[in-house]
Amino acid sequence: MSKNQGVKGVFMKKDLKTRLVNREIKKPGRFLMSLTMLLLGIINKFYKVRFSYDYDRKAIKDQPAILLSSHASRLEFIYSIYGFRRKDVNIVCGYQNILKKGIYPIFIRLGVISKYLYQPDLVCVKNMLKVLKRNGSIGLFPEGIQSTSGSLHPINPATAQFIKHSKANIVVCTTKGAYMATNRYSSDRKKGYIGIDYSLLFTSEMLDELSEEQIYAKLLEKINYNDFEFNKTARNKYVGKNSNAFGIDKILYKCPNCGEEHILFVEGDKVTCKACDFNVRIDEYYDLVDVKGKCPKNIDEWYKWQRRCVAKEIKADDFEMEINGSLCTLKLDKLRKAPYNREVLSVGNMKLTNKGLSFAGELNGQSVDFEFKAKSVYSLTFSTKGFLEFYNNNDYYMLIPDDKEQCLIKWTLASEEIHNLYDEKWRSASADVYDYEKGDTYEQLT
Repeated sequence: MSKNQGVKGVFMKKDLKTRLVNREIKKPGRFLMSLTMLLLGIINKFYKVRFSYDYDRKAIKDQPAILLSSHASRLEFIYSIYGFRRKDVNIVCGYQNILKKGIYPIFIRLGVISKYLYQPDLVCVKNMLKVLKRNGSIGLFPEGIQSTSGSLHPINPATAQFIKHSKANIVVCTTKGAYMATNRYSSDRKKGYIGIDYSLLFTSEMLDELSEEQIYAKLLEKINYNDFEFNKTARNKYVGKNSNAFGIDKILYKCPNCGEEHILFVEGDKVTCKACDFNVRIDEYYDLVDVKGKCPKNIDEWYKWQRRCVAKEIKADDFEMEINGSLCTLKLDKLRKAPYNREVLSVGNMKLTNKGLSFAGELNGQSVDFEFKAKSVYSLTFSTKGFLEFYNNNDYYMLIPDDKEQCLIKWTLASEEIHNLYDEKWRSASADVYDYEKGDTYEQLT
């Protein structure tokens, strides 16, 4: 089969995706939203989440408003949407997260707006503007996905363009401690401090006076967070069923002492290298302690060092990564639970070079190959459930590896840095948060 042939057929019929994207976005159902807020309130009270505001919430009641929330935690919506205290908020969510059995009908009644992550999405923008036109509110996570390492991910500068033209009140929500309570590499919920701060960053009148560049700079400054820097002085403990080291080898794959890859293993609260004598313990504060060998000052610094190493590595002409597995998409005829909601497109081998992504395989005895240009694939985002996911031209794909236990984070880092070679705007946005100027070095523990 010719490359990419047959893909359009998967998405052309009027299926769940089409109906989801093209439906009229209504106000959240009053009863369901009240019930949802009640449940969120109980959860926040149980975990003793603390909220603070620098504005009078009543002052923007019944006025168009946009909530821009950080995304440190997978449970961010529980904290940020509840604390916003508006029952007319339409939340923006990646469309693959909506098409799930048991969730889809609830999200529809809550007026959730679907979004193709990273991709230009004019339908989503139009839906958001319609909500604001009726004096409603929007809940938006401008990072797109949960933070991998407890600090801010890039924000597309186009966000500032949308804010400028929205003529809405802009509220920014930033969390402290949320990543440490529900980190990216483990499903364990830790007990510990979570603080949620709300700030009225712009009024509609202020937006008239500011340029898009000024709006972007002020947004980046206000929404910026780093849980490890925060807890260095706050000294809050985070304790769960598993140690704070459990699963961290899903996001840390490179030994900082010898530089070898995929040789770290976790035992209890210790991370050890199989290739050298490096080991470190992660305590209840998420501090790196009892270090043997060279070590970054914290987990976020370690992760960003890995990115900088990859950013240098992908520029080589012979750079290549490959993995065996199945290329899949979502079944769109009806809702199913995972993994039965997956439609296999091809089975074979995926390669990533600095030119793009290719998949060579077969299905039902026939050759089925795919090519994806580097500029159109923003990220091969890793899932802690053992697969990679990405968008290409508003279509959603998953790569299910044959070996589901292997570490996939380098695929995420490499794909993002390769995309940045071809996309000046994303390269600039990444430079605003990833400390590239440090090169392939890191700040060591002292």
